Amino acid sequence: MVFEEFVPFFQNLYPLFYFIAIVMVTWLVSRIVDSVVRRALSMLPHLILTRVRKGISVFIWIIGLLTAIEQLGLRAEILVAIMVLLGVTVIIALRDILSNIASKYFSDIYVPYKVGDRISVAGYTGSVVEINPLVTVLLTDEGKTISVPNKFFISSIVINETREAWREIIIPILVEKSLDIAEVESEILKRVNKLRSRLDDRFPPTFITRRSSGDGVELTLVTRIKDPMDKDTIVNEINKRISEAIEDVRRRSKGK
Repeated sequence: MVFEEFVPFFQNLYPLFYFIAIVMVTWLVSRIVDSVVRRALSMLPHLILTRVRKGISVFIWIIGLLTAIEQLGLRAEILVAIMVLLGVTVIIALRDILSNIASKYFSDIYVPYKVGDRISVAGYTGSVVEINPLVTVLLTDEGKTISVPNKFFISSIVINETREAWREIIIPILVEKSLDIAEVESEILKRVNKLRSRLDDRFPPTFITRRSSGDGVELTLVTRIKDPMDKDTIVNEINKRISEAIEDVRRRSKGK
């Protein structure tokens, strides 16, 4: 008789148990998928690989949490509709800014240039004096500054007039703040230096920028190659070694 009095109470707890179970399964699926993606796409530039992994993880968690919320009797359709409307509103309101930021993101990887290089883009020529998320600032021979929106570096032909620019490899890297940056840099350089026979001995691999952002610390690795025909192969190999180095540092930090 006493037990029967508690039956309704336990029945009311079933949705909460389902909610917790779904959250736990979502966490497990997220970890497994992340591990598979990391191994399958290890040849991608580390910055892109980091964003892809994060995007997939967020997508899995959104699906899992919406499914879990439905177990509590709440309507997930309303939340989805609100999220879609907010997303569309933000994209429309900030489309120009987002276009420049996205272009900067891809130009960092696929249109390599840095402060000090002399480039031509969208009909303008000058030395790069500043690179920010929205524009790249050029200094012309006449002493004028030109702010070129970053979207032109994706839609226009870019010419790097710097001497022997073809030798240079510039690789952006994103490292979470929880890791020891000095240890990450040391591990990356140790692995990249094993490719020295294919790199220019006069310019050893080095980090030229370190900038803190909301997602972590952004590093830029620069090195030079001997053979221009070997560039794609070396870039892929370096990206793979960077990912492996960061994963090793992450595992060691968790074991401490």
